[in-house]
Amino acid sequence: MRHDGAHHQGLKPLDRSRAAVLSPMLAWAKTAARYPQTPEHLETLLESSEPLVHNLGSAQPFLEELLSRWMEGPHTVLEAHQVEYTRLFVARWGGVPAPLYASWYLDRESYAGNAMEAALSFFQRWGVMWQETALKEPPDHLAVELEFLEILCAAAQSGPEKRGEYAEAASVLWNDFRRTHFDLWVPRCVQAMERHATMPVYKILALILRQLCEGE
Repeated sequence: MRHDGAHHQGLKPLDRSRAAVLSPMLAWAKTAARYPQTPEHLETLLESSEPLVHNLGSAQPFLEELLSRWMEGPHTVLEAHQVEYTRLFVARWGGVPAPLYASWYLDRESYAGNAMEAALSFFQRWGVMWQETALKEPPDHLAVELEFLEILCAAAQSGPEKRGEYAEAASVLWNDFRRTHFDLWVPRCVQAMERHATMPVYKILALILRQLCEGE
């Protein structure tokens, strides 16, 4: 009997239709999980928000809040999100509420621990070579791991010439990565975001991640 890990530990298989729904959500969350350097960063989130309206109704009030703030002044709302990003995820007197890398949660609040090596191992299984970005995100940073899930979703939606074993391999790796790595730390990060976030982008990010981790 073939075992593809599809229903192991309660995870659903990553089929074509499911990947089509998740891909834009992952893309939005990936962008939101990166430091907002320019107004265009927030503009991109607003322009790509339609899938959230259709697939995550609870995000609607926060999207409306983000649009309202944007209309009042792009630079003002940008600065507010920059301050919040730093406070939530990077540096704060008394401790950072929600660090965005797996090692913090899985390796006793360390940086670049075994969880980082585990993330790299998963990337290598799919032939993905991690390269440090200008933002200097480690491979176990939330944005990087979301991009990896986005890559697997793209594989699951591949055309007929690559469907079959290729899409099945993406589904197996999706479930392995989720079950043994991603879902072991992200829910804890989400809980901290939900307690401490005040800006709409990070409230929506928490909603997307919670639905991803609990929507199985």
